[in-house]
Parts: sequence; C-alpha cells; structure tokens
Amino acid sequence: MSNEIQKIATYGVFTLLGIWGISRLVVGYVSKQNQWTTEDKVQLKKTCIEDLQGRAVRYAEETDEYCSCFSETITTKFSKTEYLYIKTQSEKEQNEAFLPMLVDCYNDYQKAMFEGSR
Repeated sequence: MSNEIQKIATYGVFTLLGIWGISRLVVGYVSKQNQWTTEDKVQLKKTCIEDLQGRAVRYAEETDEYCSCFSETITTKFSKTEYLYIKTQSEKEQNEAFLPMLVDCYNDYQKAMFEGSR
C-alpha cells in the first residue's frame, strides 16, 4: 500500500513539475510578445510620419522630432498589448488615452512648425 502511495506521489510531483515548466514557458512567451522591440519603435515612427502627410514633407525635421517623441512616449507609457488594445477602440477613446501622454510632444511640434514657417 505504501509503495502505491509513493508511486502516486512521485507521479504527482513529476506532473506538477511538468505543468509548472510549461506554464513558465507560456508566461515567458506572452511577456516577450508584450515588450516593444526596436523594430516596433521604428514602425511606430514611420507610421506617424506617414500619417502627417504634407506636414511631414514641409516640416521634415520638425516631424521627425515629433514622431521620435511620439514613438518614445507610446513605448514608455503603454505596454505593447495596451497600445494594440487601445488602437482597436474608437477614435474618441484612442484620443482620450493617447493625447494626455502626447500633449508635450504635440505642443513642441506645433511650436517648431510655427517657428519653421517664419
């Protein structure tokens, strides 16, 4: 009887270790997917520049600085998962989430464009 209990306990321990190991792999994979990569930051900046269209041409240097600020702020203030979730929401909800974080970047951009147009 004690031999059977010992076998069950041994199988139980190995099963628990297996489950723990698999869960660590899954958690590690998910957390890695949630982290911003250099490529993600470059893509955010590129998309920002493309979204600004004509201003990006006329005020190239100012736009580059703004989009660098934009990319850095987004990747600092939001996890990748949070950002992707917010991007699925309405424009109003996106603005409510992003604008308070980006106000300094935007104000600097407006000021730079004003000074650049003189």
